[in-house]
Amino acid sequence: MEGSNTSMCDAGGNLLFYSNGCFIANAVHEAMQNGEGINPGLIEDLYCPVGGNPLPQTVISLPAPGSDSLYYVFNLDLDDPYFMTPFFGVAPERLFYQLIDMTQDSGLGAVILKNQVAVRDTFARGTLQAVQHANGIDWWVVAPKSHTNCYFMVLVTAEGVQPGILKCGGMAWNDSDAGQAVFSPDANKYIRFNYQNGLNILDFDNETGAFSSPIRIDFPNDTFPTTAGVAVSPNSRYLYATARTKVYQFDLQAPDIEASKTVVAEYDGFVNPYPTIFNLAALAPDGKIYIASTSSTLNLHVIHKPDCPGLICELEQHGIDLPSYNFVSIPNFPHYRNQPTGIDCDSVIISSHAVPNPLEARVYPNPVSEYLTVEIAGFDKKLDFEVYDLLGRKVQAQPLRAIVNRIEIAKLHRGQYFYIVKGHEKVIKQGKLVVY
Repeated sequence: MEGSNTSMCDAGGNLLFYSNGCFIANAVHEAMQNGEGINPGLIEDLYCPVGGNPLPQTVISLPAPGSDSLYYVFNLDLDDPYFMTPFFGVAPERLFYQLIDMTQDSGLGAVILKNQVAVRDTFARGTLQAVQHANGIDWWVVAPKSHTNCYFMVLVTAEGVQPGILKCGGMAWNDSDAGQAVFSPDANKYIRFNYQNGLNILDFDNETGAFSSPIRIDFPNDTFPTTAGVAVSPNSRYLYATARTKVYQFDLQAPDIEASKTVVAEYDGFVNPYPTIFNLAALAPDGKIYIASTSSTLNLHVIHKPDCPGLICELEQHGIDLPSYNFVSIPNFPHYRNQPTGIDCDSVIISSHAVPNPLEARVYPNPVSEYLTVEIAGFDKKLDFEVYDLLGRKVQAQPLRAIVNRIEIAKLHRGQYFYIVKGHEKVIKQGKLVVY
């Protein structure tokens, strides 16, 4: 998966299917019947052989209204509508949808309608979203039209996918239109964010699909177009904008939303094995917000109390360890309900990324030329020492088998490296290493 992914579970939380924008996989991690080739064109030709759709938020899944066994997967393609123009050449031209029947193939599901075109036009490079209609049954699927302030609104009802209608509001976006979009859980706000076009907040009427009362907030140069994310707290009050090296909180109920801007985290320099800077964000069913990074990393950041103001929101950097690398991706799905958490915002306990064992590590000398000593207090037998170059490539690794470990590093070239002492799937100590 690169950039885009979506998934669907049943009411009990059991996985039904997922997609990377190239094919749909079933619960046993095989291609669903008729689930391959859902993105014909440049995506299928160039990206599907090596991964998934590389653009964030280009695929999203929904339960079909009025059914307990039918589901939709909407996905954007990639074509070259702007070839030989001043714009970046490639952009989506078709919003596809697939219809899945989970009663097929012994409950593993099958795609019964495939590569159906909901809208054909020119779209922004990602930021595909969906939100429930005011009736609590139907869905709005929202795809921004490129180089405009307009959005294609596709209503999904029990009768099927309705023709798209165009609704406009706010500022027109320029050609740099990648980023992230999200609705607040109460469906009253639509937010779309990247560096070039800023943070855009619009009121939304989920009965008519209309936008109003636009607010645009410019951002400083601490981010770039592919490093921006946004999520909203379960109580729909606090907006979190992730901007590469900082995470900002805004109070959507403040008289002046821009003036409520508060920095709740600054990147701490952690590398595992690439920098864990702040990128795409998502509110999860547990009421927490999770934040991914841009490059291949083994961690997610987590906001434990997003309903709380300022640092009381308790953002823990690299607080979630992943079983494999994540690359510029976080699941894209709509909010199914408001999620009041009832948490206590009167006090704050900032979590650390420490192991519960009383483990401490000393790494010396630094700079070093031939041999490095790694000394462990509270030693056990499940620790490892790893060295990475500045490109994030692992260049040395070995287990730590004693309280005092002598490690030969003479084979490393002169220069700067990063080291990690880890155990229990946690990082005990990390830092820079200079070899001379």
